Amino acid sequence: ICASTIFDQSEYVSNDCQPIFNELKRIAGNAEHFHLDDTTHRILEQAPIEKKKRGSDKMQTRTGLYASGIIATSGDKDLILFQTNIGHAGEFMDELLLSRLPDRPPPILMSDALSSNNPTVTAVYHGVCNSHARRQFVDVINQFPDLVPWVLDHYKLIWINEDECTVKKMTGAQRLAYHQQHSLPVMEKIRAWAEQQFTDETVEENSTLGKAIGYFNRHFDRLTLFCTLEGAKIDNNYMESILKLIVRNRKNAYFYKTPAGAAISD
Repeated sequence: ICASTIFDQSEYVSNDCQPIFNELKRIAGNAEHFHLDDTTHRILEQAPIEKKKRGSDKMQTRTGLYASGIIATSGDKDLILFQTNIGHAGEFMDELLLSRLPDRPPPILMSDALSSNNPTVTAVYHGVCNSHARRQFVDVINQFPDLVPWVLDHYKLIWINEDECTVKKMTGAQRLAYHQQHSLPVMEKIRAWAEQQFTDETVEENSTLGKAIGYFNRHFDRLTLFCTLEGAKIDNNYMESILKLIVRNRKNAYFYKTPAGAAISD
């Protein structure tokens, strides 16, 4: 079977599924919790476009192509959605939240700390991924072998605590109380250590370790959201594992030819 025939058949299925996909996006907009992330992609026939700058009426020329993934969770049900176009995950998030019912409470969001992931259409509780923060330290362990292992030994405790919550099948309130008792002191201890390194001038703020410490300190409140808000997650690993579907397809196919082909794939 030739490629064009395969695409024709895929398009027929996509056309029938589009109303379902639209309904899933509407449902997702009212979810309790969102994971989101994106990765670069290519669409050969996608020309630069003019889009409004987020939070402004000014227009700007955009060229960056991304495949964005969102996991919308309500209770124990997950909806996993993808969108590939000129735009970031935060813009996909805005699109979903536009259909959110006005009486719904602010959702909880988990992503990395990039500003492009921030929604602009409604208030959210925005947690930052601790795996990203930990990775900042892992990347410089060879340069600071006497300092970084202490951070990693302490940082791993929050995931050990999360596993304990999962094994014991704690409720959301029980999990929050457990992390407040066991994980928050660990995070505060790491922050105190980090600040002491600058105070004692043991670490230069512009060094690679200094930047890792700065990232941790700068985002501390959002990194510890799982200790202060029921239902908030520790990291964005779930989304990153799901996004491997997009990465695998990109490695195999290299690119999409048209925006329509990308939409069908999503």
